[in-house]
Amino acid sequence: MEYQQIMDFIQSNFALGAVALLLIYVLAFAFFAIGYILDSLCLVKIFRAYNYHNPYYAFIPFYNLYILANLTCDENFKLGEFKIEKKYFIWWWVIYLLISYIVPFKIISFIIKVICLGFCYHNGIKQIDNSYDNKILSYAAAIFPIILWFVVLPKKIGGE
Repeated sequence: MEYQQIMDFIQSNFALGAVALLLIYVLAFAFFAIGYILDSLCLVKIFRAYNYHNPYYAFIPFYNLYILANLTCDENFKLGEFKIEKKYFIWWWVIYLLISYIVPFKIISFIIKVICLGFCYHNGIKQIDNSYDNKILSYAAAIFPIILWFVVLPKKIGGE
């Protein structure tokens, strides 16, 4: 192969690779956007169940987690014998974000997210449907949000 043939081969495949990479980015963004919208709609339903004055704050990143924790947490969050006061628990997402940027502690931040978000989801879903008492499903929804979509979105709140 001559040098020119090699360069022509690289240029033709580079364009194809760039188009494929762009398509992957567009699909990933669409998947993320659809997931974020559905998660926010689930939070809107939970906020409405608590008669929150503006349930559409569920679309504001991180502020929605603060509101969710504030609405769903009792005065003392209990994890076994470990108790956290509400005024501290509502800031769990800040600790999660800070720890998630420290590379060796990624698993710790993941565990914090699953425990705290699962607790919030459990109490929030229970407010919508008083007969709901599936903690495992709530904690699984913290890992796989698609579970939350199938548990929360089909439920009716009051006169909806």
